[in-house]
Amino acid sequence: MNPDPTTLRLTVALLEEVLDHAIPADVALRRLVQQRRSGPAERTRIGDLLFTVLRHRHLLASRSLTPNPSLSELVALASHPEALTPASDLPGRIQASLPEWLWNAWVAQWGADATHRLGQALNQPAPTDLRVNRQRLDRTQLQALLASRAIQAEPIPATPDGLRLTGHPPVTTLDWHRQGLFEIQDAGSQWIAPLLNVPPGATVFDLCAGGGGKTAHLISLLGRASQIIATDTDARRLHQLTQRVRRLQPHRVKILPALRHEGDPLLKPWTGKCDAVLVDAPCSGTGTLRRHPEIKWHLTPEKISAFHERQCALLAAAARLLRPGGRMVYATCSLLHQENQAVAESFLNENPDFQRLDPMPSLAAQGFSGVYCHDSFLTLLPHVAQCDGFFAALFQRNR
Repeated sequence: MNPDPTTLRLTVALLEEVLDHAIPADVALRRLVQQRRSGPAERTRIGDLLFTVLRHRHLLASRSLTPNPSLSELVALASHPEALTPASDLPGRIQASLPEWLWNAWVAQWGADATHRLGQALNQPAPTDLRVNRQRLDRTQLQALLASRAIQAEPIPATPDGLRLTGHPPVTTLDWHRQGLFEIQDAGSQWIAPLLNVPPGATVFDLCAGGGGKTAHLISLLGRASQIIATDTDARRLHQLTQRVRRLQPHRVKILPALRHEGDPLLKPWTGKCDAVLVDAPCSGTGTLRRHPEIKWHLTPEKISAFHERQCALLAAAARLLRPGGRMVYATCSLLHQENQAVAESFLNENPDFQRLDPMPSLAAQGFSGVYCHDSFLTLLPHVAQCDGFFAALFQRNR
């Protein structure tokens, strides 16, 4: 059934905003819903069509009788589920709806069959995952609390603190969220902060804290005697971090002003003083296409090269903060070699005082499970680990 004229018009307008002006799809949809005061039914109709086109743009276009179908035609096609069944004779990149350069880059890394499975996994909607604040309760207790509100959640086997919800209930409206008992955090993201595995009383620096998801995880993991320093170059996201930390234990987190660049003098007082440093680096976000499918239509090889240069600079800046014997984690939500292994290997070549550590022994001791570590790098692939895509490298400073 074709969408009604209003749904068609609004979905096309959102697609133009997202594709032409690089507005995140979820932000554009939320803004429209607020402006129109839309009910759940209209939001679902428009949101489903919007994300279907963004996920399956190439595949839908292959169903068209015209060589360059309009957005209106793509939206109309997206309303017919059979249009999403790929013909076996279509090129792999069309079936997976990936830009040619990204398809080729992943085929070079993973091979064509694995890239096809990866692309298909990234075109599926993502679930809602929670992480319990272990300073307050365990996940069995949180599961029971949620069940008391008819919210079904199941433990995520690979993680010690994760729960996966059935559906997408509005859990951020619960008092338990406002009280800091849990955070919304993808299962893949939950692997990153525990990599540091620092002892109680440690000083930990979160250099690219962003909105504070992994800062909040550090609060949950570390003892009360520990100190967390957090900052970012994005002042807007630091404001989000401040709001998040207020729900948790603000006395344990020192939030620095936004950095102007990687060599900002604000970092100097912490040189050589930190037991652990987390570099959750800005990246392409190619591991998060389940949630942000618009990303693949904005990226270019040139943008990946720019990310690489910045990531190298951030890692070098982070290394200066670490004391001898301290640990550092470099992580991205990218699945591209240039942003991941290439950055880690370049850092090691230029910093002989550092060595790379195998992350799995300490993760396994903390309750994580799964064969996701190759060549001492952690790589979480959505079609294998059933989560967003992540990469992480663990380093230790020897002197």
